[in-house]
Amino acid sequence: MRPLLVEIARDTLMNALQHVTKAVDVHNPIPILQGIHIQARADGIIFTASNASMTIRAESPQDGASVTVRRTGAVVIPSRYFHDVIRKLHDERILLETNEQLIVTVKSGHSQVRLCGMDPYEFPSLSGEQSAPRRLSINSASLKSAIKQVATMASTSETRPVLTGVSVECNHDSITFIATDGVRLATRNLDAEGNISETFRAIIPAKNLYEMSKMLSSEDEITGIEVSNSRVRFATHGLKVESARIEGAFPSIMNAIPQAYLCEFTVERAHLLAAVECVTVLASDNIIKLVASHHLLKLLSRTPEVGDIENAVPLTEMSGEGFAISVNGKFLTDILRHSDCSGVRVRYAGPTSPIVILPDDPNISALFLVTPVRTHN
Repeated sequence: MRPLLVEIARDTLMNALQHVTKAVDVHNPIPILQGIHIQARADGIIFTASNASMTIRAESPQDGASVTVRRTGAVVIPSRYFHDVIRKLHDERILLETNEQLIVTVKSGHSQVRLCGMDPYEFPSLSGEQSAPRRLSINSASLKSAIKQVATMASTSETRPVLTGVSVECNHDSITFIATDGVRLATRNLDAEGNISETFRAIIPAKNLYEMSKMLSSEDEITGIEVSNSRVRFATHGLKVESARIEGAFPSIMNAIPQAYLCEFTVERAHLLAAVECVTVLASDNIIKLVASHHLLKLLSRTPEVGDIENAVPLTEMSGEGFAISVNGKFLTDILRHSDCSGVRVRYAGPTSPIVILPDDPNISALFLVTPVRTHN
């Protein structure tokens, strides 16, 4: 096994570590999976970390400035100690070197650290499935926005594993993301390009998607997506993320969306969000009451023996009859925070039907549902 020798800028190394450490399971009983695989090649350095459901790979190309590979090789370094050491170093350049016994020497300025490495051949590689993957390309900024809107609505309970995931449905030139925890629901549709000739659906763990979205650029870049029988891969700007798929059937959402409405109004998202956050402070069990009438939305909450709050938000438009309904204020806050628009449309279909919330922007194809809460008053 050939020892590696590389010189890398601290900022470049920290950036790679911040990405791949999201896939490290420091509590994994298998020591090799607590580490970061580092491979020095003629064209640059590849950092890889993996757990049971996700693998992240960050590539730092050799450019003679931020990365210089003097000797190719590979090693696995314990993530926790390596990351902590690099964070404490302040010199701009870092030298990494291994020997035949897999001892990793880290040099920076007047500092020198030695860590015990592990055999890189024991580290799992990115999945090499034989099935032909379906490929898509999608705008990175749009994908980042869609995931943040939808993934937060997934369940955190393992009672129904499929609800801990995001259903990703591809249909020729579009891709739809859907998540629900049984009380709230979110969907987002995006344009895509690819070789998709038939409709298919994959369920991806929401936590994996959310971590991946943090790595995506907000600029006008492209993310490639590959879907195979058991894995989904995302690739963008020197990063590759591979996630396991969740097996099972995702529930149909069409019956959950009301088709007729008794009232519809539009309101400034920021004003409504501020009012919801305010009244939720004194909301017992996070339950707040919404009362819509005469182009005004009142928001009320109370906690016995503590106090109550009333707030009001003017409506931009309103049609239909007024209504009063109670909802979970925290759930409504989550929806409004991730709506990515200046205004929202709210539709009321009856006291037992979910409230429908849509961005008041024809360029954003998204929909949110929140189920009402029954109260005594």
